[in-house]
Amino acid sequence: MKKLLHQNADELWMKRALRLAGRAGERARPNPRVGAVVVKNRKVVGEGFHAKAGGAHAEVVALGRAGVKAKGAKLYVTLEPCSTQGKTPPCTNQIISSGIREVIYGSGDVDLRNGGRAERILRRAGIKVNRGVRREECDKLNEDYRHWTTKKVPWVILKLGLTLDGYLAVPGKRWVTGGKARAEVQKLRAGCDAILVGAETVRKDNPRLTVRMVGVGEQPWRVVVTRSGRLSKGAKLFRGRDKDRTLVYRRKTWSEVLKDLHRRGVSRLLVEGGAEVARGLIKSGKVNEAVIYLAPILVGDGKKGIARVVDWSSWSWREVVMSCAGQDLCLRGKLEGAN
Repeated sequence: MKKLLHQNADELWMKRALRLAGRAGERARPNPRVGAVVVKNRKVVGEGFHAKAGGAHAEVVALGRAGVKAKGAKLYVTLEPCSTQGKTPPCTNQIISSGIREVIYGSGDVDLRNGGRAERILRRAGIKVNRGVRREECDKLNEDYRHWTTKKVPWVILKLGLTLDGYLAVPGKRWVTGGKARAEVQKLRAGCDAILVGAETVRKDNPRLTVRMVGVGEQPWRVVVTRSGRLSKGAKLFRGRDKDRTLVYRRKTWSEVLKDLHRRGVSRLLVEGGAEVARGLIKSGKVNEAVIYLAPILVGDGKKGIARVVDWSSWSWREVVMSCAGQDLCLRGKLEGAN
């Protein structure tokens, strides 16, 4: 009975660490989202999360807040602590010097520089280690990071704005979706390192593909895939202060494009158009997540020259979440089988 109560307590404290980790959102990229809680005598004496890349790690934040109370306490952390020098010192050093008596973590780190090392280092220092608490939830929290780290390609998010009958445009209207949906797309863009479209989207819509939000630092890469290479030099993507953030891939396979983007540090890629690009990525098994905004509009059959996507409901969806964005419906979920 005592052991069961101990296990349940570990689960509850790890759940709190998971909630903290979720507060970072995409700001931590390309680092994983991590939350940490320091518990002593069944009370929280310090907690924190990794807020942004280059900033203090969750363990360091939590231990700093705990101060001298960390001595003899337990540290709950959603991911195996780092044990190598990066932009910040190894977390294992601070854990050892803090006097923590036990470390409980959820996920093992898939980064080969860290994976498995922390446990050995901490045990040698006389610290008890318990791994795998709420492991499935902790793994899922950083599914995109794990994909980027192990597959060496970005996590691909496909965004589509459609009418109820699958059209990507409406005759006589500039936008398919309403203002709230478009504002949400700006947040999607801000959470990605690159935005990709096909050449036809550039020719027809002449987009900027920038994040139009206050406080945004460096703009995401703007990526165009094309077979012919026929693109106007006067397109907005090739002008202005962000013109050097535009990449054009001509006659490249999806694998070649994604591997090159990974090499440039792109961990999350947002794909915004159009129908041919969406079909190609889906067929190639490159889409990890899809976000579809459905506007309450019917265009009708037989509309020439307007791209259409009607097979989205047959994709292998999982973990689908539905929400409203003003007048539009948003479906967001992950797709099975992405490679």
